[in-house]
Amino acid sequence: MHASYDVVVIGSGFGGAITACRLAQAGRSVCVLERGRRWAKEEFPRTAAQVARAFWNPDDRGLLDYRAFRTVDVIQGCGVGGGSLVYFNVNRPAPASVFAPPQWPRSITRQSLEPYYSRVREMLEAKPLSPPDGRALPLRTDAFFAAAASTGRQPVLMDIAVYTGQPRANPHSGLPQSGCVYCGNCMLGCHVHAKNTLDLNYLPVAERHGAEVFSGHEVERIDPIEPVGSHGYRVSFTSSGPAGAGSGSVIGRKVIVSAGTLGSNELLLRARDVYHTLPRLNSSLGAGVSINGDLLLNGTSGATRLVDPVVGPGITSGVDCGVDGHEIFISDMGYPESFLWFLEGTLPTASRLANTLGAAWSYVSRSLGFSPPWPHTVGLHRLFGGAWSPHFLPYLGMGTDAGNGALRLSKGRVELDWQHRDSQDMYRRMEDALRQFSVALGGRYRPSLLWRWPLRKRLTAHLLGGCRLSAEPATGVVNEWGEVWNYPNLYVSDGSIVPTALGVGPSATIAALSERIAEHIVHVSR
Repeated sequence: MHASYDVVVIGSGFGGAITACRLAQAGRSVCVLERGRRWAKEEFPRTAAQVARAFWNPDDRGLLDYRAFRTVDVIQGCGVGGGSLVYFNVNRPAPASVFAPPQWPRSITRQSLEPYYSRVREMLEAKPLSPPDGRALPLRTDAFFAAAASTGRQPVLMDIAVYTGQPRANPHSGLPQSGCVYCGNCMLGCHVHAKNTLDLNYLPVAERHGAEVFSGHEVERIDPIEPVGSHGYRVSFTSSGPAGAGSGSVIGRKVIVSAGTLGSNELLLRARDVYHTLPRLNSSLGAGVSINGDLLLNGTSGATRLVDPVVGPGITSGVDCGVDGHEIFISDMGYPESFLWFLEGTLPTASRLANTLGAAWSYVSRSLGFSPPWPHTVGLHRLFGGAWSPHFLPYLGMGTDAGNGALRLSKGRVELDWQHRDSQDMYRRMEDALRQFSVALGGRYRPSLLWRWPLRKRLTAHLLGGCRLSAEPATGVVNEWGEVWNYPNLYVSDGSIVPTALGVGPSATIAALSERIAEHIVHVSR
């Protein structure tokens, strides 16, 4: 690592990878600091022991970082490539109405972002699922289409960043890439590289143009070099890896904070309130946090048709269920096979007891000669057929929640305060649609276990806000180009700058905003 760079980027998700790529292409020297590890495709967790260690903790720098707060749990990706390693591949622009609220600078609209949306879509090769040779659409997709269409809505195949063709060298990185094998493990990393994650496109392009990516480097503080902003910022970090733990710092003439909504807010709150290195950060820092209306871990149980939710890419289809001023979008969703095996073995169901006793009786009766010697009488088909999961259709609901959460520091670490009260009507409308889908499938709507009493918690994979874009310093943390008010050459580029819920998966919008910020830095900022 050099002592200084033109640009230091903190994080390598959709904000960090894209800005690093475009600035490196423009000839800037770029350093990327990523707290997670670099994952080879064969290292993604699959066995029970591997999945157990897949969650981030002080000893294991895992792939999934799960944070439990009082009213909301947050799950996010960790590693070189950020959330792209574990997200469900969807690339869908936000609807035009999302940009109408006054929280958005007037210059940022669906129309003004369209060139950047297109740029991202092309880079990620996002398009509707075209089944690999010899395969049809997943049963889950067919079930979702039937359920949504029966309610008078028009479901669509989503644009997803999943390759389904013959083995090839990825056109951006040259890395070997196989077509999707329908394994359903998108959330645990793609072991065939069918998923067009950022470590297959933006990051390799950045490295080819001289960017240096340092994994296992967690940033602790940011100090301006006086006079503020003129000569950049010192970024201090701790590092871990095969060579052991250590600490250090690097100077960036420009610094781009892209540590994710939790990480970026924590870094800036700590800089303002603990280290006092950035005391002029706006008082609105940490405010206006949205969980993007996420409704996870819910679904239809007992569908009359076979669903088999572990087969196929994590999300394949979706439908607009917006109503009465609420943007609502619902998708089918698949869980990794290891998660469903765990749930099959732990959730108490009457059918599991019946299947177990039936299999045991079939085996004993055959062994004692009381039943004919037919292979199926052993009953293993009942034992391993699944008590409920083959007929369970999971959903992902997203909507325009009130965006009234707040992030604050507690003992130097970030805490999230969020209440569902002001978003109740939106969630009620969303669940009304899901109940309709369940009736159409001949099943029963099942809300998330987290939402049931006494927990009453939501789970989100799409936390937004806290470092909001704004047209003037009094109402946000960064300007329309992601530059922090009062701190020249310090930028934020990730989900934390999004000032409202988006009502759809946010990765496309975060990526488009990042393309826009990078373009501004290259062509306007010096």
